[in-house]
Amino acid sequence: MKFIYRLAFASLILFTACKKEKKWDVDVQAQSVELKVEDISQNFFNDSIPLATLRQNYPFFFDDKTPDNIWEKQRKDKTELSVYAQSRKAFGDFNKLKLSLTPMFKRYQHYFPDYKVPMIYTYSSGLQNLDYPVMFSQQSGLMFIAMDAYLGSKNKLYDSIGVERYLRTNLELNRLPAQAVESIASDLVTFSPRNQLFIDKMIFEGKKLILQDALLVDTPDEYKIGYTPEQIQWSIENEGQIWNFFVEQNYVFSSDASLDKRFLAISPFSKFNNEIEQQSPGRIAAWIGWQIIRQYMRENPKVDLVTLLHDMDGQKIFKESKYKPSLDGKGSSNYTTKSVSGKEYHFIQ
Repeated sequence: MKFIYRLAFASLILFTACKKEKKWDVDVQAQSVELKVEDISQNFFNDSIPLATLRQNYPFFFDDKTPDNIWEKQRKDKTELSVYAQSRKAFGDFNKLKLSLTPMFKRYQHYFPDYKVPMIYTYSSGLQNLDYPVMFSQQSGLMFIAMDAYLGSKNKLYDSIGVERYLRTNLELNRLPAQAVESIASDLVTFSPRNQLFIDKMIFEGKKLILQDALLVDTPDEYKIGYTPEQIQWSIENEGQIWNFFVEQNYVFSSDASLDKRFLAISPFSKFNNEIEQQSPGRIAAWIGWQIIRQYMRENPKVDLVTLLHDMDGQKIFKESKYKPSLDGKGSSNYTTKSVSGKEYHFIQ
């Protein structure tokens, strides 16, 4: 299998007249969203507030199996206090957080009018929840944000616990809205245990990622999937070759669970078991699933978002997508690039 790899962007703009992206332009002017944010840690580290009061106010925050003396010790821990101080400095008065999330929740309200906008609780996890920094439950109407997961990829606190480089891409505050959408997708998009083929899993991941397109505006794909610009560019240029590899290896309709770890799990690279694999990003099959769903929406413009998410037949979706990326290195989706902080980021058109 031959892969193409170029790091030079050279004012790249990828577009073709024949590819018409699903338009997610919706009028949300009538949507009224007033986000409420409460910082649990501000009260937790305030020793003038009794622990019993905290337990009563935040029952979801406390583990009943942990004795009070452990909680009290944690409230006075200097390291915990230092992490929280840096976290709160990064978030300030939460006005920027509200501004960054409000447009997304207006679109959320548009597509899911029966669902309420959640109450948002921020907290400091003591660097324990970097893998899942945003948690959401539509049923409870709550969203939790670990502020210490957004201190900047070069923060020395992450050095102190040995966070690997490939995991640091999302440790930036500008990545938070996309991770909020990821938490919403994980809650709303269901996976049928009967659909265990590789294509079913790719479609499932693609459906979660299409929520990024629907709920976020003017947001690069890098933020949506947690890639760097170089990784997105590699994926675009090699999309046809990746798909061809899956087909040639008879992976598409395989029930081999080991493919999950190789191509769907968060990892420094995807496991092609050849010399080129370390140039690839992890989760490449999720990215392919995303392109399949985008192609499906182009081929089936009358299908709305909710109908798509409720459709559990991944193989039908794949068939009706007519997905067959070319080997010309241009990718199946229509992109333009914009310079952000000196790097070229990819925006779906």
